[in-house]
Amino acid sequence: MPIDSKSAKKEGEKKDSDEQTLEDRKTVKMVEQLFSTAKRARMTIDADWVENYKFFRGKQWKEKRPSYRHSEVLNFIHAAIQTIVPILTDSRPTIETLPENPSDFEFSEIMTQVLRAKWDRDGFAQIVAEAIVDASIYGTAISEQPWNPDLLQGLGDYEFKTVDPIYCYPNPNARDINGTDNDYFITAIPKDVSELKRKYPDKAHLLKSDLSDIDMAKTAKLDMDDFRIRSATDNLSLVQGERVQDQEMPDQVLELTLWINDNGLVEEEIEEKTKDGKKVKGFRTKKKYPNGRKIVIANKVLLEDGENPYLDGKFPYAKLVDYIMPREFWGQGEVEQLKGPQMLINKMMSYTMDILSIMGNPIWKNPTGSGVFSDSLTNEPGLVIDYVEGFEPRREQGVEVQASFFQAFDRLRDVFEKLSGVNEVTQGAQPRNASGVAIDSLMEAAQTKIRLKGRNIEAWLTQVGQQFGSRILQFYTVPRIIRITENENAEKYFRVAIDAVTDETGEESRVATVQRIDQDPESPGQMQNQEPIQYEIKGNLDVKITIGSTLPFARAKKEARAEKLYSLGIYDVEDLLQDMEHPRKEQILEKFNRRQLAAAQAEAQAAALQGQPGASALQQQEAPIQ
Repeated sequence: MPIDSKSAKKEGEKKDSDEQTLEDRKTVKMVEQLFSTAKRARMTIDADWVENYKFFRGKQWKEKRPSYRHSEVLNFIHAAIQTIVPILTDSRPTIETLPENPSDFEFSEIMTQVLRAKWDRDGFAQIVAEAIVDASIYGTAISEQPWNPDLLQGLGDYEFKTVDPIYCYPNPNARDINGTDNDYFITAIPKDVSELKRKYPDKAHLLKSDLSDIDMAKTAKLDMDDFRIRSATDNLSLVQGERVQDQEMPDQVLELTLWINDNGLVEEEIEEKTKDGKKVKGFRTKKKYPNGRKIVIANKVLLEDGENPYLDGKFPYAKLVDYIMPREFWGQGEVEQLKGPQMLINKMMSYTMDILSIMGNPIWKNPTGSGVFSDSLTNEPGLVIDYVEGFEPRREQGVEVQASFFQAFDRLRDVFEKLSGVNEVTQGAQPRNASGVAIDSLMEAAQTKIRLKGRNIEAWLTQVGQQFGSRILQFYTVPRIIRITENENAEKYFRVAIDAVTDETGEESRVATVQRIDQDPESPGQMQNQEPIQYEIKGNLDVKITIGSTLPFARAKKEARAEKLYSLGIYDVEDLLQDMEHPRKEQILEKFNRRQLAAAQAEAQAAALQGQPGASALQQQEAPIQ
């Protein structure tokens, strides 16, 4: 929409035709210009994204071939990716919260329990798996960590979800979403018009369907059928097949959301004291949007314009790359590397099937004067054919498959495995012609590419965890009950709330109020509230999330190391069970503590009967493991 100074009489005055101020239309134009710039810059990256998605789904022939030609697909790409995903997601990541200030150590332990409880309750492992698949297909996965005030019956909570990379447009010069070189990030998502009208009722009358603006890449990705087919006459030319028309077009509009670090300044009026104690009015310059700015537009209508709602000042997104490209925002995916050998495998198998078909059903040569109709040559066993003498129909002998083909196929499969990093050892199979020592060495070497992916996932999840912690410190102002244990049978909870307080000097700080809720030992099944404890939070919290390989041999190696450290006295029982990832860790620890206490009491009673100072045995007994 062009900006015309005559269309608005004054700054801020609304125009009757669109009811938007001149300032609003300037903001809309700025968003559209940034979006256009980011979209042009991404065109060199996303050219093959739709094709990569189709390869993953098994649509690997660019055109349909005639029905008499085979178009086989052995989807090794899908198998490779779906082998990698469970290896990286079988075990829950280890979540640790580390305080910047040593005085916040106790509260950081509580925060660790809060994050772990949320991870298990909402099934965040599924989101991680989804992101790994996205990164394998497109090279980059984008996750969003917003605050949703509608969750938990209006109590609100933070979310963790993936965003289709097709809808994401970073600054062309950016290397990371929240890096110092990225001052804006845009999402362009098709939304139903009715949805936006409900969300922005005051702008509902300005919104309408605008299919011309919708990014058609998503539609192309969902359209799994290619309507180009080979001509049945010469097998050379491509002809366009008929596409079924959708009679009910979706009533959608493109919603553009811009997150930007706006450096705009405003002057604020303040009161100052002079040397003689008098108060005078002054002005100071400050950022208009100190935490950044969020703008939402659709259909050239400004729907939302305000400050970034998150106090950490970060855009609520984080990226995961499959393989890092130096000094670039977007990564390189698994599918991009494997398309070449995958197409060769498909062609070799399809051409072999063509040969086998000809061998089983050779070509007929039917002279025009034979008196035999070609349609009667049905290849039926025992078929009797009447023909004119000297013009008998003949069948050509088929061409056999060369033995070298199978050798080439095996070699091509080995190349595929090397490129994907998924081989016999990773899949749990014993490699051919390998000794026991060689297998042990291969077990560690087989993880090379998977370990690289694991480090990328840890870097991404650490950024995600930082935003989780920020959401808790900012929005957990209403008390809520958190389950502090992984064991479903251990009834241990606590109530937590975080409030902002102002001290005598006017400085604002945060105080966390934590109240434990334990099982009453005198009344089984009854819960008992402990006295609430307040923690003054003096610094920020660093959240570290690490993952471990879940390959069977890696798990066995980890368990053997834990048992050795336990036998040396370095590990206690809790450390041993933690490394073994025992599913009933809490129950076993509780039984172990009871046995230790009973043994100490029995020893004290036996010592007392013998006239010895037996109380020392009970006093010197190690405290039960918490």
